[in-house]
Amino acid sequence: MDNPIKKERGIDMTSETETRKEKVPWIPLAVLAVVLSFFTITSFTILMMLAGSWACAYSMGLVTRATCFAVWPYLMLILIYPIRKRFNVSDSLLVSLWAVGNAVSYVLGFGFVDWISWFPCGQLYDKLLSDLWWNVPVPAAKAMIAGHVATDWVLWGPSIFMWSLYYITFFFFTSSVVLIFRHVWLDVEQIPFPLALSGSEILKKVSLGPGGIGSKVGANSKPFYVNSFWIGFILAFVYEIPVFMARTFPWFPDIYGFRAACPSWSVHADAPESDIIASTLVGYTGYSKDVVTFAMALLVPLSISFNVWFWTIVMWILDQVAYATGSFTGMLTMGGSARMCCFDNSLGFTGPFRWNLMSMVGGFVALSVMQIYLHGGYLTTTIKAAIGKAKPEWEKNEVMSYRSTYIMLVLSIIAVIATLNLFGVDFMASFLLLAFTCFTTWLAMLMLFAYGAFGASDCRIWTAWPLRARWPEPPSEESLGFVMAGKFAFVGGNVVSYGFGNGMFITALNLKMSALTGTSNRNAFWSGAMAFVISVVVINVTRVWLLNTYGGAIAGANLTQASGLNCINYVYSLPSNSIYATYGAFGFIIVTILSVLHARFLWFPFEPVGFIIATSFGGFWNTIWTPFLVAWIFKTIVLRVGGSKLYSEWIVPSVGGFAAGVALGTLIGVLTGIFRFYVPF
Repeated sequence: MDNPIKKERGIDMTSETETRKEKVPWIPLAVLAVVLSFFTITSFTILMMLAGSWACAYSMGLVTRATCFAVWPYLMLILIYPIRKRFNVSDSLLVSLWAVGNAVSYVLGFGFVDWISWFPCGQLYDKLLSDLWWNVPVPAAKAMIAGHVATDWVLWGPSIFMWSLYYITFFFFTSSVVLIFRHVWLDVEQIPFPLALSGSEILKKVSLGPGGIGSKVGANSKPFYVNSFWIGFILAFVYEIPVFMARTFPWFPDIYGFRAACPSWSVHADAPESDIIASTLVGYTGYSKDVVTFAMALLVPLSISFNVWFWTIVMWILDQVAYATGSFTGMLTMGGSARMCCFDNSLGFTGPFRWNLMSMVGGFVALSVMQIYLHGGYLTTTIKAAIGKAKPEWEKNEVMSYRSTYIMLVLSIIAVIATLNLFGVDFMASFLLLAFTCFTTWLAMLMLFAYGAFGASDCRIWTAWPLRARWPEPPSEESLGFVMAGKFAFVGGNVVSYGFGNGMFITALNLKMSALTGTSNRNAFWSGAMAFVISVVVINVTRVWLLNTYGGAIAGANLTQASGLNCINYVYSLPSNSIYATYGAFGFIIVTILSVLHARFLWFPFEPVGFIIATSFGGFWNTIWTPFLVAWIFKTIVLRVGGSKLYSEWIVPSVGGFAAGVALGTLIGVLTGIFRFYVPF
């Protein structure tokens, strides 16, 4: 069956087989991955030492927490733009560059998870972490903190190996899940993946070679001044430059008021006495200035953006009723941040509704289960193909045979559990981490990301709940397995780049781009996988070298992250098992009903993705209702005034241009930050 997306973009389906056989320059791509990774972690280490959360806004990783907007994949396409005519760059090579960029940016992520220094330093405060074969000796940790020492690679080798193995095994596990679902998600349902759609608009600008996607859709047919792509590009700089200048120079006027925003570009109502809305409406915590999320929300289906703001209003109404009947005592005097994070009296964690528990415990599990339930027939076919009892015609376009994919799935499961065991986590706890903190969390988050351009899970409230099955009560004393499992649960359920979910997002984005361009799925996947493995190792090695050279304190290492006592205190300060089970069950039922009704009745206006985005802690903290409401209004007007033609010819390319401008503006910010570090001004 012809792919309508490829038809719309002018791709000749008869040439697909020929395109898929194109060779990939593996060695140059591998060298590129090394160079990008080294620059990424080195620049981030330097920028972390600047004030104002500089590295959260300007780094080569993810620069918006809500959308997980990655810099390198867009930037790789932009940087090749000036030389595209000279080197006749193919679509296949452009997709490989996109894949390499995704891998490197997502390894760094939104704030690097510095396992490689946390645990060496942690043993100085927690003897439980001493004398472990994978941890460096105490003298080496102290030398690293002091800095100005040569790196003893023999001592650091086991630590680098283990933390690299941790990332790589989870990558192949989560990637194998995406590979199994690839056909039904991308070829049949054609899930949008807004970040990939915006990237494809940049790729069309670059791809002018014979047979390229850009030449076929007339990417440069319009003059510069009426080209919607370049209009979006200019708007990005209209947004970026004033914000950048205000962050860089104290004397520059804060035109857009971004100095008052947190790193996720939310303005929390932390002074309710001077905010008439916050002092009246219990559920109101602030608003968002995240223009990147607004841009990506323009590519989100209207049903999703509608549900995000609709369920936000429903929560506000119900919370206000609860306040009037005696709940949330004193909350109108609390700031927006406290209303979200105060464990004793918060909107999502306590009170009569416990929205965060419904969405992030039961909702995540339900959304993952429904993916399996709704695609049961398809999954059965892939299993039959794996054991030789079926030959689906689409299998020839997969990255590998279904037999090989399921073998990779099984081997990666074994590798993940074995890796966690090497860290001291027992089999039961490892299985719970794999099944829930990893699989159900990130499969659900992938759906939120794929449909809603939203990837902010956040770990502050809910992530340790699966481990209650292993340790129903606080252990009498801390053990290595408990401490390590708690750390993995806490961080593994956080923003995608923190280890557990990388393969989901990276592989899905790369395969979506290959689907949009008609290039090889195999090349797209393996380019990203190769770059990911290289990037993990290079970033870990470089980070160790930087820490030993400049010292732990100078390099921004957090020296207190490995306290086992904190694990015990935190996990068991959360609500009881019965509360988790009750509200998790409510969330499971709600999301299941919404999933079934939305899948069965096209007219049914409510769906699960928008509900979870609105009610999750990440949705709360990023005040995500604002960009989705504005995008819904704007997109609705455009479609009603000019229809799909106006939307596809002007809005979609302008979002691509905006993404290109943000990526280039971020690079300028990174280079300026480095200069500012070495030459203060």
